[in-house]
Amino acid sequence: MQSEIKRWGNSAAVRLSSKILAQAKLDVSSPISIDVKAGKIVIEAIEKAPRRVHLPFSEADLLKGLDAHGAHADELAEPSASEMGA
Repeated sequence: MQSEIKRWGNSAAVRLSSKILAQAKLDVSSPISIDVKAGKIVIEAIEKAPRRVHLPFSEADLLKGLDAHGAHADELAEPSASEMGA
């Protein structure tokens, strides 16, 4: 595919066709790195790191002290009169 460099504000831009993006497994929101190697401009995808959620507790903390009886305590509880709309 041939293209040309165009002005985009104070920068330069190159359009990439959807076919080229698809072949490279990229889309318009893909993070990329742009480098010059051996006099050539090289555009490469940056692997997205999986998002990690940092919670103030662990799964082990949540399960601490839980036994077979306590795990289903909600099923054993009797609803109060206010919960029943009385």
